[in-house]
Amino acid sequence: QQRALLAETDPVAPLAARLAAALREALAAAHRALAEAVERAGAALAGDATWSRLDAAAQKGVRRRVGLDAPPPLSVATDADLLRTLDARPLAAWRSELDAAGARTARALEEAATRLREQDGPAGTTTMVEVRRGTLADEAAVRRWLEEQERKLLEAVRKGPVIVR
Repeated sequence: QQRALLAETDPVAPLAARLAAALREALAAAHRALAEAVERAGAALAGDATWSRLDAAAQKGVRRRVGLDAPPPLSVATDADLLRTLDARPLAAWRSELDAAGARTARALEEAATRLREQDGPAGTTTMVEVRRGTLADEAAVRRWLEEQERKLLEAVRKGPVIVR
């Protein structure tokens, strides 16, 4: 009747549009999560005595060097923008960036301690203490681990402030 069978159809276009919408949604969620992780890292740094002794310019430089800058705004308005954004940082890389926020916070604190050590000299410098990681299977193992870590931390804190890694 309306010659619909002869009309040109593109079955891929609706699928591509749905895929693009899903990718935009996933990127927005990843961007939000990374921005929140960087914000939490900033709050953790702000609450640290060693970090607060650095001036604002030094803090900004350390955050930039260790990768704790807020992520730039997303540009995904067009399909070309979406592709450029995904080429620059695939979705898996967003997850890696999010996972790295904690380690980057620790690195920022270490760098702050190093700067202060250079600035103030060796007296009363901050000490880094590595906490042993592992699986604790029972209550006795937890108590042994706590005693071990307590000994290490008390010994280190006698020398000055401690950063736990």
